[in-house]
Amino acid sequence: MSEAQQQNNIPAASEQPTDLRGKVAIVTGASSGIGEAIAEALVRRGVRVALAARRTDRLNALAKRLADEGNSQNGETLTVACDVRQQEDVQALVQQTLDRWGQLDILVANAGFGYRKLLVDGDPQRWKDMIDTNVYGLLLTLKYGVAPMLVRKSGRVIVMSSVAARVVTPGGNAYCATKAAATAIADALRQEVSQQGVHVTTIEPGVVISEFQEVAEYAPEIVPNMLKGATPLYPPDIARMVVFACEQPDHVGFHELVIRPNGQTYP
Repeated sequence: MSEAQQQNNIPAASEQPTDLRGKVAIVTGASSGIGEAIAEALVRRGVRVALAARRTDRLNALAKRLADEGNSQNGETLTVACDVRQQEDVQALVQQTLDRWGQLDILVANAGFGYRKLLVDGDPQRWKDMIDTNVYGLLLTLKYGVAPMLVRKSGRVIVMSSVAARVVTPGGNAYCATKAAATAIADALRQEVSQQGVHVTTIEPGVVISEFQEVAEYAPEIVPNMLKGATPLYPPDIARMVVFACEQPDHVGFHELVIRPNGQTYP
């Protein structure tokens, strides 16, 4: 401990990141994009990660790739088929994780997708699927994932939202609404559980290049118009921020992290 720390009664541990080795995590939407990158980053920090998504072929490929790295410091993986819109699937995901490793320390509620279309041209079924996934699925994930953390009075919850929660754009009508809901849900949860040892962090990325744009049916000019020449983010950039939040000492709470490409001013 430095002399300045001693004079100010600052614990030496406050400067040390939390060691994630041996922790247990669930990552939903882990089959591609940001979720896949977060899962990789956590496993490489020695975390035991339940990989959850509907596309189990991709989960299995990710698990094999991480196992083939041969790094003795890597954590383990468990692949679980899970549609977050289905209550039984989410319950089974949490239970399988507990059955395998006996605890849950990190919950990354990442599953979701976008859909960009002017409101009068929108597909009502796409709206419903998106709302069911981004909002109802998030509620289910948090309901069942946070419960075992409250028993142990410890845990880190990461909710993947978007700058779309803050800035509404033409064509973003329903998607922006779902992400505003995600941010509200996360903040309500934070108020409910933060004094019981559970941390809740909302991540709000700007432009991140992944499958997201294709699924959301972005017109070719949308991303360049948002970036205005700025270098975009990629999934590993968001994964680093998630790891950073999880490594903070227990007394440090990151409530919201807005992560834009440097130079992206709108949205």
